[in-house]
Amino acid sequence: MSESISPTRINLIQTKKTLNLAESGREVLERKRDILLRELRGSIYEAEKARFELTEALNTAYHSLKEANMAKGSDTIANVALGSSYQADYLIDYRSIMGVTVPVVNFQNKSDQKPDYGFANTTAELDKAFKQFSIVLQLVADLATTEGTTFQLANDVKRTQRRVNALNHVLIPKYKGIVKSIEQVLEEKDREEFVRTKQIKRMIKERKPE
Repeated sequence: MSESISPTRINLIQTKKTLNLAESGREVLERKRDILLRELRGSIYEAEKARFELTEALNTAYHSLKEANMAKGSDTIANVALGSSYQADYLIDYRSIMGVTVPVVNFQNKSDQKPDYGFANTTAELDKAFKQFSIVLQLVADLATTEGTTFQLANDVKRTQRRVNALNHVLIPKYKGIVKSIEQVLEEKDREEFVRTKQIKRMIKERKPE
């Protein structure tokens, strides 16, 4: 028992309350951890899916670009690209999963986005590549969202598990030990008081005149 806690009934009641709070907190944290683990598994699946889709889209886009290079020459296509002022814009927002803040990356693209280069010295293959790379940019946002979510969830699962471990292996055993020690001291005092009371009653009875 902690030397700073006196073995009194009031302290016993207070320590039991603290123990109950710690056990309730552990249950809440365990539920949160389990929910986060389910979310994490889903996020890992979504990240793997987004990574695969991005790889496929990149392969398609580079194939279209390769065809455009073959049709017009790489120097011509490079000059067309240098003349483009197109910029990819992303908006980063956030949402909460069980109190965990995770990122949401949105690609700011018009549904009818058109190439900003002139159509002289260009080919249908280049237009196709432009559309394909627009898809790539959207998939980059999707992957950033899922991987960012996975990273944040994994960190919070670890943090929550550390708190559960601290309760299981440090705080709860500590308060259980304090409760047991106080109860033992109080039980010993009760026994001593009981013996003392019996002795007093016997002495009174012995002194009582017949």
